[in-house]
This record gives sequence, C-alpha cells and structure tokens, in this order.
Amino acid sequence: MVTTDERNVADGDRLWDSHRACMKRSHKAFLVTYALAKGPERADPLDPASAPTGRTVYALDECYRISADIGRHWKKAAAEWKDFHAIVAWMRRPHTQVVTLHDGTVRGSLR
Repeated sequence: MVTTDERNVADGDRLWDSHRACMKRSHKAFLVTYALAKGPERADPLDPASAPTGRTVYALDECYRISADIGRHWKKAAAEWKDFHAIVAWMRRPHTQVVTLHDGTVRGSLR
C-alpha cells in the first residue's frame, strides 16, 4: 500500500499505469493475480463514512505461484521496466508512506 499527498497522485496514476502494462507484458509465466485499487484515505481507517484526509491510498495486490517468483519479479522489473527507478523515487517522496508484505502466504481466497 502507498499513501500519498494529492500533489503526487497524477504522477502515481501514470506510474501505476506503466507498471500494469509492464506486468501484463512480461509476467504472464509466473504472475497469478494482479489488482490495483485507489481511493481516499479516511480520517478513521475503521470507519468508511469518516471524512477523507485529502490523501490517496493505492493498494496493490500481486500473487505469484511460488516464493521464488517474487525475487524474479523484482529482478525482471528492475532490468526491463523503464519506470522502475521513477516509481521507487515516487514512493520515497516526502509525505508518502509505503507498507509492503513480501512473501506472504494466501490464507484464503474467494476467487
């Protein structure tokens, strides 16, 4: 998940669109699912009716066949995706927070 200020959203949208295109083009052999959701951060994260903070949350979910595919993804993206360094820099902008789960286990799915 990436939470960022409104001033970063236009760049984020462009970078995430580029990311999706890269994933679609180059990860077919080992990517199981890919989804990106975008929405307003809420003042109370446990109350969907609470006021928006003015910040945006991007929630990315990528699921791979096996744990080794996660490392394969990072190497492939760094080597082949033209915007790899740009999105890393974008995620390191001031007032931007990133929370990542690498190599988690799917505990349940309704897919």
